[in-house]
Amino acid sequence: MSLDTIEIKTETAKQPDRRRGRDLKLLAFTTFCMSFGFGAFSAVVTNFAVLVLHISARQQGLVESVRETPGFLIVLVAALTMRIAEPILAMVALFLIAAGMAATAGVNTYLTYVLFSLVWSIGIHSWMTLQPSMALSLADARSKGRRLGQLSAVAGLGTILGMGLVLLAGKHIGMRNLFLISGCVIGLGAIAVGAMSRDIGHKEKPRFVWKQKYSLYYALTFLEGCRKQVFMTFAIFVLVKNYGTQFRTVALLMIINNLANFILGPRVGRLIDRLGERKVVSFCYAALIPVFIGYAYAKSTHILYVLYCLDSLFFLGSMGLNTYLHKIAEPADFQPTVAMGVTANHTAAVIVPLVGGYVWSKFGYPVTFYGGAFVVAISVLTALRIPGESHGLDATETSSVGELIGK
Repeated sequence: MSLDTIEIKTETAKQPDRRRGRDLKLLAFTTFCMSFGFGAFSAVVTNFAVLVLHISARQQGLVESVRETPGFLIVLVAALTMRIAEPILAMVALFLIAAGMAATAGVNTYLTYVLFSLVWSIGIHSWMTLQPSMALSLADARSKGRRLGQLSAVAGLGTILGMGLVLLAGKHIGMRNLFLISGCVIGLGAIAVGAMSRDIGHKEKPRFVWKQKYSLYYALTFLEGCRKQVFMTFAIFVLVKNYGTQFRTVALLMIINNLANFILGPRVGRLIDRLGERKVVSFCYAALIPVFIGYAYAKSTHILYVLYCLDSLFFLGSMGLNTYLHKIAEPADFQPTVAMGVTANHTAAVIVPLVGGYVWSKFGYPVTFYGGAFVVAISVLTALRIPGESHGLDATETSSVGELIGK
């Protein structure tokens, strides 16, 4: 074999690696743009809804319920990936997000607000399914966790910088212009992901698994969805609607939460490894009961700010649900059972905002948060049913699961 032939074969072997590296950079850029835009948008949108559109708690519950409905699209997106390249679907999803958020800049009525919220929510729920699939397909067998961790760090940086823009310059830019900026930045991400190779995509498509032995996981995931939606839908809404909190303060609170999660997430993961899921999950849920009661009872905005951040902190304990499932699930069942858990979570996400908004309109917002405390109390009792045994995993395997999720 001649030297020229060897050089040609070597160059040919390098091409897939170069293409993979290029695609990873494009995916990282897209992830950053998406997180930056969503971070800026989410820091402002509640203030816009309250101060400009003057929506009520019941209307807030309805719009949040509508936003969560596209969570059931996971099966449709999985089916489409069988026929359409994932980068193309991701590009369409990101353009939907960009269009919905940018169009919010021109919204003046509640109906159009709901409509464009549905548009960008369809895009986000599709992107949440496609992005990890593309990331896994671009990583080799030994670096899948590392690639997901790297993209998670990129997303965290983008979110913090987007919220930082609101904090530092939001007053001068204005809420409507921030919506336009968010849409434009995410549009850049859509163009980038559209330039990725067409043959990437995770071969193992999501499916659903419903088995009796996973019933405790399903129940905990549903309750977690109920708890999370009460705070996601109404916590910031209370601060803006009842206490006049400015969007720069909202942005600062969200930045604090994201930084805390970034710093403490790995530590909570290691704590789950050492103490087990039952102790950590039960403790975090129990600690949330006074947080919810305090949010219903407290009248000081500074106390409410602290409680808002504590909710985000104790939410980290919920990562123990996936480590618990990893211990008991058959390898082939893990991902599809997680998908089923996402469905249970979104079922709660559609129902709870409607109920919470109705309860607020009839009895006042404290009752909504007392209801949340009741749900958390049920979650504590349910979490105490998590077995304390390792289910056959040795210490090394258990540690690796918690470390991966914690990171």
